[in-house]
Amino acid sequence: MILANNAKRPHQVTHFLVAICLCIGFSALATPAKADYRFCNATSYVLDTSIGYETDEGWQSQGWFRLMPGSCEKVLQENIDRETYFVFARSIDAHDGGTKYFNGSDRFCTAPGDFLVNGRTNCASRGFDSFDFTRVDTKTGNDWTTTFSEPVNYSLNRAEVAGVQRLLRDTNSGITEIDGLSGRRTTTAITAFQQSINLRADGKVTDGLFNALIEAADQRQAATGLSICNNTDYLVWAAVGYESGEDFTSSGWIRIEPARCEKAIKGALTQKHYYTYAEAVDGSGLVARRHGQDLAWAGNHTFCTKGTRFEIEGRGTCTERGFDETGFKRIDTGDALVWTETLK
Repeated sequence: MILANNAKRPHQVTHFLVAICLCIGFSALATPAKADYRFCNATSYVLDTSIGYETDEGWQSQGWFRLMPGSCEKVLQENIDRETYFVFARSIDAHDGGTKYFNGSDRFCTAPGDFLVNGRTNCASRGFDSFDFTRVDTKTGNDWTTTFSEPVNYSLNRAEVAGVQRLLRDTNSGITEIDGLSGRRTTTAITAFQQSINLRADGKVTDGLFNALIEAADQRQAATGLSICNNTDYLVWAAVGYESGEDFTSSGWIRIEPARCEKAIKGALTQKHYYTYAEAVDGSGLVARRHGQDLAWAGNHTFCTKGTRFEIEGRGTCTERGFDETGFKRIDTGDALVWTETLK
């Protein structure tokens, strides 16, 4: 939802609820101090965030701005001289489960690492990722704060505690409930984790604790899951399909540069079969050709896809639902907890 607060009266409208049941909250705060644009993270996830806007020279997008749970950061240190900005956030790969997206319907280009991209069209053909950003209507001349939130509506203080709890669970450190309440079980888990990595065992929540938890969660993720490696000279875009409950889910696109690997499924593999599709693109953004054929890694197991980044529930009636129908390859992982699929 969008929460717009000004000097007169708060106004609330429902904006967007993504499939993973996380919503976006935006709050606009007019203050007499210096003008800048801030992001606040009132979720239990560590977020990578980005912002898009129009300049005299055209559209720009920039990021990634890392936001710890319960924290606020400046993303633009300048006057709010535009009436509209566009924002996007996603949870980091260190977290268990699928990536949580806070998005909308306005596409902008992004890139791995720090980026500043001019233009918002032809992202893939220019070698960029693309995400659907959410529009935020602002008031010129004032500070502005966009707050990403969950339906549980944590305060920033509770979000900080919930973020530590989630990362402790991601590192298998004895936390089962994420509620944002600081109590004995949370302090005990923090202290035990600090002792395990030779940090001062004081149970306090600090930037150092967050960084150590993220590093430990990253290491745990690296030892499990399904990765796709690109052993070609081309940029590759990949997608993955898997059974979820009584149905199937397909997710993509995963950008894989030459001689790089990217995680497609996080956490220990719990299923015997997973499904992948990948295609290589040339310098002009078209599907690369090898020996007169498209360079793609496909199969005869149909899943739904679309041209932009997606996570689609169900693998039937793709065309009727406005999606493309794509043949995925089935991978038999046996009982392995980790699997690497190599594209050659």
